[in-house]
This record gives sequence, structure tokens and C-alpha cells, in this order.
Amino acid sequence: MTGSRALLVGDVIDDIIVVPSGPIRPDTDTTSRITRQPGGSAANTAAWLGWLGAGVDFVGRVGAGDADRHARELAAAGVAAHLHEDPDRPTGTIVILVEGQQRSMLTDRGANATLDPSQVTDALLATAGILHLTGYSLVDALSARALRELVDRAHAQGASVSLDPSSTGFIADYGVAAFRSAISGVDVLRPNLDEGRLLAGLDAGAPPALVAEALLDLAPAVVLTCGAAGVTIAERRAGEGARVASLDAERVPTVDPTGAGDSFTAGFLAARLAGADLAHAAREGQRVAAIAVSRIGGRPPRA
Repeated sequence: MTGSRALLVGDVIDDIIVVPSGPIRPDTDTTSRITRQPGGSAANTAAWLGWLGAGVDFVGRVGAGDADRHARELAAAGVAAHLHEDPDRPTGTIVILVEGQQRSMLTDRGANATLDPSQVTDALLATAGILHLTGYSLVDALSARALRELVDRAHAQGASVSLDPSSTGFIADYGVAAFRSAISGVDVLRPNLDEGRLLAGLDAGAPPALVAEALLDLAPAVVLTCGAAGVTIAERRAGEGARVASLDAERVPTVDPTGAGDSFTAGFLAARLAGADLAHAAREGQRVAAIAVSRIGGRPPRA
């Protein structure tokens, strides 16, 4: 790792978060708390990284007229935003329905679908210690070849590459085998348990340790988040066998799980930039995620 900054490339979204007061009643009104906030997995992670004090750049695409608004939101968290506007597509939007620990997401990818990998310049890669990507961009914006070229460019500049697969639904739409082939070559794979089981070809009852070890076929380091069951990490080094460990989760009250995965990734990446090993970085991810789930939305609190 030669650079000192985190470079995040991917989705920026307008989130509409709906928290019903009780069970949704068909064909009539259900009183709800509705908030509108900037979101997007990659942009959320960038914001949490900036909030943690890391140097961070974000590359993304929004609808015409929205670049300044989203750049201001990211700058407030300490992120240097490099946003490009799409003249034809609106900024992506997601309606997030929160029911306890469960979320349902209705997604319009919008301008995210036209993200151009050439917007990730050599100058940005030269200052990056870590390049972080999400599977969302692979689904509609980056071809497998474009992703491979971006990973190779990052490696050539001395940066490591992490990837969050992002969505079981989108992985299934893309095709599991094709998705596995496209992401092979990243340095750290950061799925949740459902995504990990899908990518590993294991059934719904497969234990996290087995899933994490199986995913070492795709990356030399795996960080598998398992909700209330904690985090399982796996690592394979040259000349050594696989090392797998599980970290218990701290029990914390959950207001909104929307920011859990992205904030975990931010805590993890910030620690890795500072030289932490896999276990310590995962602990930092858990600490930041506990803050995120205590509040509404996927972004950190304002200073």
C-alpha cells in the first residue's frame, strides 16, 4: 500500500426511508415516519470514512443539476466528491421500507447505471491506499472487463482493492457464476452472510465459518458480516492454510439497520488504512456500525 487515502467508486442515491408505525394496512393509510436523505452504498461508506477522519475521494454519477447538492452533502462529512452529471437519467432513488430488523428496497438505479470507469483517473489512484467498489456498479455500469481493468490499474499503483457484493437480488440477476468470475482478483471480499452463501454455492443453513473459508477461492481475505451473530473473518497467506475466526457482535438497540453494512465497511477500511490486521479492522467496523444503527438513515451524524 503506497497511498494514504481511500478511493470509493460507485452508487450515490436519494433515499426515501419509510418506518411504519405498525403493520401496513392494504388499501388504506398507515401512519409512518418518512425521511429523505442522500444515500447509496458507496457514497454512504465514503461519508462514514470521512466522518472517521480518513482521507477519502468518491467518484459517482448523478442526474443533471444534482452534482452540487450531493457534493455538498459529502463535503460536510469530509469527502472530496468527483461527481459527473448524466443529461438524460435522474439521480438514483431507493424507497426503503423498514420493518423492525427487516428492510425492503424499491430501487431505481438512475444515473448510476452510466458510471464511466474512465472517471477514475490515474491521479486519484496514485493517492489511494485502498480502492473500494460495490457489486451494484457491476450489475449495470461496469462490465466484467472494465472492472478487471480498474482492479489492475489500482494494483499497478500499489492500492489494494475491496469489494462489497451488495445485493443477493442483483447477484442472482447477473448470474452467480458470472459475478464470481468478474470479482475474482480483489484483495478483500466483504459480503453479508446471505450474499456469501449465494456466492459460495452453499445452502441457507451453511455456517459462517464454512462460507467464509469457501470464499477464499475468490479473494485472499474475506470479512463476512452476520448481523446479530457477529463477523467471521478468513484469510489465506502464501504457504499457509486458511485461518478463520469469529467475532461476537455487541448487542445494541437498532433504530434503523439501513446504514449497518456501509458504516461497518467504513470502520473496517479506516482501520486497514491505518495498518490494522483483519481482526482489529473488523472490530472497528462493528464499533462504527453500532453507531449507525442507532439512528435513521445510512449517513453519519453531522459535525
